[in-house]
Amino acid sequence: MGASRALSTRPGPVRRTLLLVERLGVPLLLIWLALGWALSRLSTRVLDWYVMTDELLYERLALSVVRFHSPLPRVHGDLIPNVNQLYPILLASVYWHGLVPVALHNAHLLNAFLMSSAAIPAFMLAWRASASRPIAYLVGLATVSVPWIVYSSFLLTEVVGYPAFLWALLGIQAAIVAPSRRRDLLALCGLALAIFARTQFAVLVFVLPATLLAYEFAVTSSGGSGRRLRRAARSTVERHRTLAAAYALLALCGIGLLAVGRVSAILGTYADTVEGNLLPSGIGRSLLAHLAVLALSVAVLPFLIGAGWLAASALRPARSERYAFALSALVATVALWLEVTVFDLRFGGGVVRDRYLFYVVPLLLIACACGLQNEAWPRRWLLLPALLATAGFLVAGLPVFGVLDVDTPVSDIDQYLRSSVHSLEAARLTLAAATVLLAALYLRAATLLPGRVVSALVVLLIAAALPAETWYAYATLFAHPGTSGRPLTVQQGGVFDWVDQRVGRAPDVTMLPYPFDPGDFQASEAYWWDLEFWNESVGHAAFFPGEFDATPSTFPPLDLRFNPETGYANISPSRYLLQLVDDSRFRMDGAIALTNRGAFLIDTGQSRWRADWITLGLFDDGWTLPGVAGRLRVFPTPGQSSPTLRTVAITFNSPVQGRRVELISNAGVWRGRISASGSGTSASVTVCGPAHGYTDVRIIVKGSSPIPYGDMRNINTFGTYRTGGVLVSNVEVFLAANGAPCTLRR
Repeated sequence: MGASRALSTRPGPVRRTLLLVERLGVPLLLIWLALGWALSRLSTRVLDWYVMTDELLYERLALSVVRFHSPLPRVHGDLIPNVNQLYPILLASVYWHGLVPVALHNAHLLNAFLMSSAAIPAFMLAWRASASRPIAYLVGLATVSVPWIVYSSFLLTEVVGYPAFLWALLGIQAAIVAPSRRRDLLALCGLALAIFARTQFAVLVFVLPATLLAYEFAVTSSGGSGRRLRRAARSTVERHRTLAAAYALLALCGIGLLAVGRVSAILGTYADTVEGNLLPSGIGRSLLAHLAVLALSVAVLPFLIGAGWLAASALRPARSERYAFALSALVATVALWLEVTVFDLRFGGGVVRDRYLFYVVPLLLIACACGLQNEAWPRRWLLLPALLATAGFLVAGLPVFGVLDVDTPVSDIDQYLRSSVHSLEAARLTLAAATVLLAALYLRAATLLPGRVVSALVVLLIAAALPAETWYAYATLFAHPGTSGRPLTVQQGGVFDWVDQRVGRAPDVTMLPYPFDPGDFQASEAYWWDLEFWNESVGHAAFFPGEFDATPSTFPPLDLRFNPETGYANISPSRYLLQLVDDSRFRMDGAIALTNRGAFLIDTGQSRWRADWITLGLFDDGWTLPGVAGRLRVFPTPGQSSPTLRTVAITFNSPVQGRRVELISNAGVWRGRISASGSGTSASVTVCGPAHGYTDVRIIVKGSSPIPYGDMRNINTFGTYRTGGVLVSNVEVFLAANGAPCTLRR
């Protein structure tokens, strides 16, 4: 009877959850909500995009979840190999209703609460490591006070990657210290959550077994190294059978993928990061520079204490919460440090991008708190990170951008330092000297002052430095126009979402990208980014292969071609399309529903896409080729039953004054000189358009000269040298004399 009563009173899963909530107390929930609300006051001030094409990608992925009711990653209706799907799925919740400007505001509001939720796992990790609620609360607050919290103002995976990484570390720490099937499963779920949030956290797949093995090896006290390692491996498998089974299955899958040469494919769009040289030259110098930037981001001294405590604690094995945290935090920090350094060297030109490294900052803050709490640890270990950080500062690039650089918000401090001491070398020496001085002062103070006084001084340093850095990051963000060239805090609703306002939110519009601003590749890119970002209805993009493309391959394009004999297109993906007024390649047949911001919104009806006219023998951005006669091919209008007189009007621009141009058709000739004025020179000629087939207007240009800019197909060709005759910047073909009949010349 007693046993039955004991079983009946044992708390179930729901009861255990309630008990945990009760133990944590209402303050943690209130702190999170208060932090989220405070952060939302800043994040919702941003009313425009800032990071392209990242924000466009995650918006499109969120819209695909809404439209297809599926978590699978789709862009322009096509599946893409993207692993970072956690954020788009959560983001989809704010894109169910309303136009993009409203959804963007709500997304930034959601971001504030998602990213500030990192305070919860940070609190729990700090509580486990320190067994002190006050310390845990302070760490939770500091976790949301870091400068990278500015990412909550953008549509980026860092928003969910930050809390997801800490939840994964919490799962690893819990599985180490008290093995069980449930905790093994929680650790696996934490890994999956982190990888689903950001692909870079795939490195944690190696961190978990490495930490478990290191823990068992450390607590195995007898025998030689080889024997201890074998016993540790056996103990790891026995104590974590669920994890062992999962990793065995993962290994089999890896072998299968290796056999077919598809191992890197599991990383999706980041597959190329594990191909090629994984240890590039200069890695030693770059490792030091990355470490120095990490130290600078937390005012140096907390980093020195935290890193020193982690290194010292890892060599003092014990079966305890604190040792499990120290070991898991140390292994995870080193793994991320190495991963990000290699990535930056291979794909970032060696620039330190703390955007990918800041996730370990809460771990260092917890370690710092443990070091302040425990006065018995050997503080001489602080000299190791001090030496590395000092060397790192002496080689750090300390770049200055003048605006908030999303890849490295810490660079805002570089700007202040370099302007204060007037040179890069002086800034390096100042930081290196400050590191040595802070380490010496701390070691001296620890021997002369009570521990509480030293702890209070370090806490005050953190409380002053982190919020100041965060404030400075936001101040820099708001003080300058965004990367779009517009003030970030100005509402864009009603300006850029004009397509949605006309046709609705259904993805029935295809854009036909073409250089918007001749000679300015970035402005031309941004024009099309705006059109797609602000209009949900823009569901496709069609390109001539090898010509101007405003987005990377992550956005699947449609290859557009025309039959030169009939003018019919090879695709007809939507009823509406967006085409620039100045597009000199072709004009799609259809009714112009609206003209806005230099573009036509063309209603093609439900029929097959067909061009009214196309040009041949020109550069892809409208310049005539040297010594080559360009052609403008005119096709019959729908329903045309007999030859009809039409007018072709063309605007030309020339890089030199007085360039001679001829237009020759089957019904007339125009000859003239093209000035180099910005407004261009207009020319027109009549043509007799047949009822079937086509007729050509020849464009003959006398002479050629250097074009002021390169081919605008991409940023690389934009800087190349080329020559041409004149720029065909605007073409109009319309009925002449009310469509009078004409006689075709033989």
